[in-house]
Amino acid sequence: MALPSNPRLVAAIIVALLLFAIPAARAEDRGPDWNQLTPSQQQILAPLKDDWANIEGPRRYKWIDIAKRYPSMTAEQQARLQRRMKQWASLSPEERAQVRERYKRLREMPPDQREAIRQKWREYDSLTEEEKDTLRQAFPAAKPPAKP
Repeated sequence: MALPSNPRLVAAIIVALLLFAIPAARAEDRGPDWNQLTPSQQQILAPLKDDWANIEGPRRYKWIDIAKRYPSMTAEQQARLQRRMKQWASLSPEERAQVRERYKRLREMPPDQREAIRQKWREYDSLTEEEKDTLRQAFPAAKPPAKP
């Protein structure tokens, strides 16, 4: 197909294409709505249902990718994912922002510092519930270290 030789016509075609492409790109960036997910995806991502409308497109796609991997996970991994989604869904937007910021800082740390934090978490995680309660009472303002 030969292109039109009239520069104005070419410019008009380009503008028309851009006008139609921009809204489509914005809609794609939003990601699928909840009702556009498959029944399997909805079941796996159920803890996020009430908040799905507030999740940005890139994060929606990350959750969908997780849902795709879900069937190949062990039962323990699936249970852990469900617990974490429920915990995430229960956080306020401010708490989520704090978690994201902590995660970002953790990723920017040198590997030896990250490993030290992981070790502290493993030590805390290996305590009995009674020992954890004793620590919580002794240090009420302190929070357990974030899981790496």
